[in-house]
Amino acid sequence: MDKHLMSLPNLWRIYSSFRTPEEERQFSRAAFFKFSGYILSCIAMTVLASRYSNKTKWVTA
Repeated sequence: MDKHLMSLPNLWRIYSSFRTPEEERQFSRAAFFKFSGYILSCIAMTVLASRYSNKTKWVTA
């Protein structure tokens, strides 16, 4: 690994040391659900956009 990266502090460990294990679990769960919601909304928009674009191709053809 690069020596410059090794000298940087691990921010996750620094911030987690100020939280209790319960707070850390809550933080991790919230981050997971926010990320999952983001991914699901991206998938939903992609599916809707592809369906809409398929319908407009048939109408204009």
